[in-house]
Amino acid sequence: MTKRVLFLISDTGGGHRAGAMAIGAALDEIDKGTRLEWRIDDIAAHCTFPLSKLGPAYSAALRFAPPIYGALYHATNGRRRYRTIVRFCEPLYRERLKDVFTQYNPDVIVSVHPLLNHAALRARADAGMDHVPIVTVITDLGRVHEGWLLPEADLTIVPAREVYNRAIERGVPPSRLRLIGHPIHPKFEDVSATKSEIRSKLGLPQDATIALLMAGGEGGGKLLPTTLALAKTHLPFHLVIVTGRNAALKAKLEELAPTLPTPMTVLGFRNDVPELMRAADLLVTKAGPGTLAEASVAEVPVVVYDYVPGQERGNLDWVRTTGIGVVALTTAEVVQSVKRIVENSERLATMRAQLTGIAPRGSSRRIAELIVQVAQDGRKPTPRVPVSAAV
Repeated sequence: MTKRVLFLISDTGGGHRAGAMAIGAALDEIDKGTRLEWRIDDIAAHCTFPLSKLGPAYSAALRFAPPIYGALYHATNGRRRYRTIVRFCEPLYRERLKDVFTQYNPDVIVSVHPLLNHAALRARADAGMDHVPIVTVITDLGRVHEGWLLPEADLTIVPAREVYNRAIERGVPPSRLRLIGHPIHPKFEDVSATKSEIRSKLGLPQDATIALLMAGGEGGGKLLPTTLALAKTHLPFHLVIVTGRNAALKAKLEELAPTLPTPMTVLGFRNDVPELMRAADLLVTKAGPGTLAEASVAEVPVVVYDYVPGQERGNLDWVRTTGIGVVALTTAEVVQSVKRIVENSERLATMRAQLTGIAPRGSSRRIAELIVQVAQDGRKPTPRVPVSAAV
């Protein structure tokens, strides 16, 4: 008998799709006598204007007007205000989403986006599929947006203790909550090669301190000025810069690299990020929750130099609270922070030790097992998967 899992996302940033892909990869590993089939659906693609342009609008807002995006985030982050937005948007998605449900006929619906939880609830009723469980997988840290928190969801999976507490405050029943961790692709836990072996494979220097710089899949934001500032410090390290899909930035850095005093390796979009993180001594990155969770599994300390206003603000607090790294939001602060860490091996070791204790290991595999259980048992999962001690 085949069980179908439908993941609901919107491609507003890469983290939601990455979370769904991570859980899907873990579902593919499960062999319990039940054939599993899963699909990821970008719901905005089924909607009418303006929701159909949600992804491009999100990217444009973050690129050209981050403060405006942050203001919109906070303006909608309240129970009454969010319900107003939901009522306004319902005519734009309701019929299309109902059609998606009836055509795919899932056994469990998994929302991996804050704007789709309430939408899924209403479309499920429209489709006459109230027997199909809705699972919310929250992929943000800290005091998450109101849209994530749906007390009527059959199960809500949270990545951190503060999110768990926030969900309780907003009326999510404890019996429907699981604290498991951020959904990290299983390949981050399956790296078996040593740091030396990985560096040899990637052509990186064996004895140098390596700082890995990233800015998400699009490689934008402050990555260029941050890279240039660190490259001019004359610090004893080797820079590895991942520019993602930003081909223009990659070409610019490759042109500048020979003129800079610090050696660097410039890379484009990569599928071997788990190995790159294992090869690095320090990660300099924006505050994407997926990247931070991946860094904790790879046990590489972080310096956070940028964040998306509103939704990633809580991630900064999480970095500070857990001690896995430091927050440095200006170029001068980044240089100072990296200098203090690189020149103090004991501090670097202490930060790495913090990571060992809080890494949400096995998160995607445990989430996948829970989703299968829900698909098999129906809307009231039994508490066979315990609440973890994740931070």
